[in-house]
Amino acid sequence: MNKLYLLLAFCAIVCGAYFYGANIADAKCRTRVAQQNLESIKQIQNQIFETKRTSHGTVYKMGVGDIRRILRDKYSIGE
Repeated sequence: MNKLYLLLAFCAIVCGAYFYGANIADAKCRTRVAQQNLESIKQIQNQIFETKRTSHGTVYKMGVGDIRRILRDKYSIGE
């Protein structure tokens, strides 16, 4: 009878170790996928930032005085 209990305990330990290992592997996979998603989001944000800089390049290259002058010439009250 003691051999049966020992065999059942061994089987329970093996099954527990299997499910524990599966849980650890699942957590590692989720972490890896989350890191990949974070890197892709950073790349997309960098692309958006660069697109904005190139599309509004004249604004970034001008000083405040130039922008005021252009706006004053374009939208003066005299017109």
